[in-house]
Amino acid sequence: MADAGLEIPAKAAPFIGQILDGDGHMYMDAQMLREIAGELDGGHMVEFIGNYLGSDTFVADRNRNRDELWNVKGIAALGAYDPAERIEALDSMGMRAQLTFYNTGSGELRINSPAARAACRRYNDYSLAWQKGTGDRARVAMEINMGDRDWALEETKRVIKAGAKVITLPSTAPPGGVSPAHEDWDPLWAMLEEAKVPATLHLGSGGLMANKKREILDAEGDPMFPERGWGNAAALRGKPLDRPGGEEAISPYFMLVAHSSAELFLTTLIMGSVFERFPNLRFGFIELGASWMGPAVERMDLWAEFMGKVGRKYSLKPSEFIARNVRITPFWNENLPLMIERYGMEDAYIFSTDYPHLEGSRDPIGKFAKWLDKLPPDYAKKFFIDNAKLMFPDL
Repeated sequence: MADAGLEIPAKAAPFIGQILDGDGHMYMDAQMLREIAGELDGGHMVEFIGNYLGSDTFVADRNRNRDELWNVKGIAALGAYDPAERIEALDSMGMRAQLTFYNTGSGELRINSPAARAACRRYNDYSLAWQKGTGDRARVAMEINMGDRDWALEETKRVIKAGAKVITLPSTAPPGGVSPAHEDWDPLWAMLEEAKVPATLHLGSGGLMANKKREILDAEGDPMFPERGWGNAAALRGKPLDRPGGEEAISPYFMLVAHSSAELFLTTLIMGSVFERFPNLRFGFIELGASWMGPAVERMDLWAEFMGKVGRKYSLKPSEFIARNVRITPFWNENLPLMIERYGMEDAYIFSTDYPHLEGSRDPIGKFAKWLDKLPPDYAKKFFIDNAKLMFPDL
């Protein structure tokens, strides 16, 4: 951690080297993005990274990325695209291991087409090799497109056999035309439960606003929930920042609704008794914020209590299923002590850096440590390590 150039907060100091990071990102160069996308349009990501890699700025950023680990963002960051360097970056940050997610446009995850599923498979093959190059410390979430149930089951089986440690799913539309709680998907949940491989939803699983022009997205059949038209107003529009690590849509609107499909997905899992049938299933909600979780679960607790009066009983309260089966990464600007005070569920929250994206900030450990100063002394270890063990079952 000393190599990262930041003072270690007292709340975090005992855990440096053992911290479990719930969210990081893996980059690849423009040519590899094109090869993985195949028939899909790589869009803004390919164009931006292609231009940046040929710039003097990239060279300058690479030359300073060790001395300014937390300041250099995007593909120039230490270990952004090189798995051996990612080990060095994790050591410098004080991380034992990290869940690592896509930095594609993620259309291959959401679009219901053979071309998208083929791109998903190519992405997974690349990611399995990249993860192996980090000694499994950067655990890359394999993309499982759920548009075709049989394909999703077969691909999940394949990547688990090949060494997958975590998968990520889309949430823009009912998977395979039915609820995630439908019995058609029970084989998926059973497979993940048996293998102790967590499932996740990540920012982008519900669609993106501005990584491409809206007309291109619509023509490709790339869905979004809520549908993109709700954000079609001059006062709501945003665009990716024209700097490394700022590829996502930044606007007054997007981040306030980006969790919507994930909340619906979670509601169906809990009220559809998926965690009843699969009590050891592990599920993470990553880079979607956490302030929505408490109100959503409070409503589910109330409704589950009512359903018990009319003959539909659950073995646990929804909030208890959350504590047992679900983990979520708060944003550093969300008031973690207030969320816990209002809604409990202190077991659900886990630390994340979002490295090397801008949104994770230049001092994620320090920013979260300030919230932890307002919580009981033993909570820091839960937040930095213990809660996340559900997502890192072999550690």
